[in-house]
Amino acid sequence: MTKPKRILMLLENNSYPDDTRVALEASSLTEAGFDVTVICPTGDSTKSYDVVDGVRVYRYPCPAELNGFWGYIWEYGYSLTATFLISLWVFLRHGFDAVHSHTPPDIYCLIGRFYQLFGKKYVHDTHDLSPELYEAQRGGHGSRLVSNTLRWFEKCACRWANRLIATNETQSGIQINRCGAAPEKCYVVRNGPSERFLGDVAPNSVFASMGKAILGYVGVIGIQDGVDYMVRMVKHLRYDLGREDFHAVIAGDGTALSNVQELAKQLNVSDNITFTGHLAGDDLLRTIASFDIAITPDPSNPYNDSCTTIKTMEYMAMRLPIFAFDLPENRHSAGESALYAKCNDELELARLTNELIDSPDRRIEMGKKGRHLVQEKFAWQHQQQHLIDLYDSLFQSK
Repeated sequence: MTKPKRILMLLENNSYPDDTRVALEASSLTEAGFDVTVICPTGDSTKSYDVVDGVRVYRYPCPAELNGFWGYIWEYGYSLTATFLISLWVFLRHGFDAVHSHTPPDIYCLIGRFYQLFGKKYVHDTHDLSPELYEAQRGGHGSRLVSNTLRWFEKCACRWANRLIATNETQSGIQINRCGAAPEKCYVVRNGPSERFLGDVAPNSVFASMGKAILGYVGVIGIQDGVDYMVRMVKHLRYDLGREDFHAVIAGDGTALSNVQELAKQLNVSDNITFTGHLAGDDLLRTIASFDIAITPDPSNPYNDSCTTIKTMEYMAMRLPIFAFDLPENRHSAGESALYAKCNDELELARLTNELIDSPDRRIEMGKKGRHLVQEKFAWQHQQQHLIDLYDSLFQSK
């Protein structure tokens, strides 16, 4: 009997199974007969070793958060060292045939390159473009040294990898044209929602009983995610358009949460917004099911223009009409299931939302179109085959 091929996944900016995309990839590969181990920081679980649905998980303590240039060096230096040391243990204890690094950061290409010296394959999986993410998090005023260093590691990762994954064609084009990756090594595996988002879910009773139109956001709340735009949109709805029959729900956590909560107070809309904090499992599904309109407030910048957000796909799967800024990947993914405001214009976003609140039939039609797109094209059951094809090709090559 042939031994299963063994894959070591490296994850730095989230934990496992907290990271939805990585959990879907690891589960699909396990179901396809591969042996998967993940190294990541602690998150909801603080166990140093765990087995989750057949996937071995080694976790190291999260680094202390520090701001500025040296905080950046500390986080990635610590994480790289911890991950490499654990990878040596996995190499000796379990063995592996391929290293699969999830970015950001691209710096984990150093670990992939090291194990290539021992005949192992290296897969580079771009979730986000690291240089663009860095600049977006710093309002376009990041350190030139850091930006240039990130671009250098990005090029190394794309040129060293035996196979590359991107979440959309925009990212794949950057891997090829900016970083010099060979086109035949590049695969697109989109952020598709899992089957649990395609079922019928009872809404959160608290929000459903309000008797108001519920405007919702679910996801990370970082500087680059634009939740501040949503808060300002709520202000326009409430005070400039005089709307009172709505309530906004912002579900998630992140480094910018306290800032957007303070912004809501400053704009006098705290009573119009519920911040739920991080949600998972059934609580997450019930909250999304209570939305009447979903918001993807990510503003236009070089980072967001390249992103396919998984929250948008989850909204579509649950038949929700969507409002978003007119970003390339938003339009490519959501199609006619969304209405698009001029980039970064929260007043126009408020005006369009105001119109859609009064158009329930249109909301239903938009939701149906989004659900159809997911079922026919974007659901994870369609995307996982591209991932399996990549690994079949990888292990057949010399």
